[in-house]
Amino acid sequence: MNSRLVAVIKREYLQQVQSKAFWISTFLIPALGLGMMFVQVALARSVVGKGKIAVVDLSGRLFDTLVAEQKTQRTREDSDEKPRSDSGKKKAPQPMALEFVKVDATPETLPEVRRKLNEDVQKEKLKAYIVLDAKTLETGAAEWRAQSVKADIITRQEVAGLLSRSATKERLKDRGVDPKLYEQARIRVELDPHEAKEVESAQSKDAGFNLAVSGIFFFLIYLSIFIYGAFIMRGVLEEKNNRIVEVIVSSVRPTHLMLGKILGIGLVGLTQYAVWAILSLSLSVPMVLSSLGLGADLPSIPGATIAAFVVFFLLGYFLYASLYAALAAPFNTEQEAQQFIMIPMMMLILTSTTWFFAFNSPNGTLAVTLSFIPFTSPLMMFMRISVQTPPLWQIALSIGILLATIWAVAWFAGRIYRVGILMYGKKPTLPEIFRWAMQAD
Repeated sequence: MNSRLVAVIKREYLQQVQSKAFWISTFLIPALGLGMMFVQVALARSVVGKGKIAVVDLSGRLFDTLVAEQKTQRTREDSDEKPRSDSGKKKAPQPMALEFVKVDATPETLPEVRRKLNEDVQKEKLKAYIVLDAKTLETGAAEWRAQSVKADIITRQEVAGLLSRSATKERLKDRGVDPKLYEQARIRVELDPHEAKEVESAQSKDAGFNLAVSGIFFFLIYLSIFIYGAFIMRGVLEEKNNRIVEVIVSSVRPTHLMLGKILGIGLVGLTQYAVWAILSLSLSVPMVLSSLGLGADLPSIPGATIAAFVVFFLLGYFLYASLYAALAAPFNTEQEAQQFIMIPMMMLILTSTTWFFAFNSPNGTLAVTLSFIPFTSPLMMFMRISVQTPPLWQIALSIGILLATIWAVAWFAGRIYRVGILMYGKKPTLPEIFRWAMQAD
């Protein structure tokens, strides 16, 4: 390799790695990620229906059944809880978060009762109130009133579920069927996922874990392209505005300078991921997992997923890094450059909005099409491989198209970079930029 190119790579790499900001972000990002994970777990446990709900039961039949259904559901939940591993005893039952209060009313007194309940809701003496009548048993229609129709969605859904079962039992009574049969006949079917193979892979049953890993790696590629591409763009603009580049290109060819920047910052990204991988392995120790309240038997990340992540991170990075360098060189400010850079970046943003659809249907038309378009394939083909490995010819074709596109973009970028890096003053137009690329050496 050219010694001057190696010098540029070394300079770009050390300039980033030796900075305090690099190491702060390297350790701060996973710390924030873990913190967000624990916050999400804590919030998920706390997001339950709670509060005092007034019940105006004009039908005269649903309130008692509603309260009984709430107690039945709580008993079922307590019996389903697994014993604690340390004591072998079940957790003590917690008080019910939802409290139903009966409010007597008739169709004639309902307007006055409603005014009083509206006042109590506004003063936060009540979370909400519901109005039940004969139509509730006939069509399932019931009235819910709270301070906001947008808030307390979890509470509203939980109350609706309890009311649905209560109304069903009352309708069974009307047909001469013992409501106890409803509980006896009720069953929840859970599909146990298996691969349609004689020998299944070890990760075949870890659907939730696989979704999390695929999603995290997907967005790591997405964010890395944005972050490290921005590093290149700012570096080019800074050197150009400080006139440092005029000194550098006197001893290094502009194309070597551009390539050195791309390779050097790419190595910075790999270094950061290597540090995160070491941290992940350290946190995988059973003793550490138990101290964090996590199971020590977490499934492992498939090797194919890790390999696909590295390959498509590098391919996506080189593709977009070349664009960042080429489109930053002709301009004098970051705002001017971003107007052009956002055109190809919109393809990346589009792909980020479709990741769940690809996860759900990795061989669907949308996923397959996007995995062959070079500006979307780094994300989409990685997602397909992490979920359900596509045919090898599709992977090879996607990588081949990416490599050809990277070569074409790098060639185009190099020709723009050699002229644009030394251009100052007037903002160039798009035809001028293309004319630079077509100029002979």
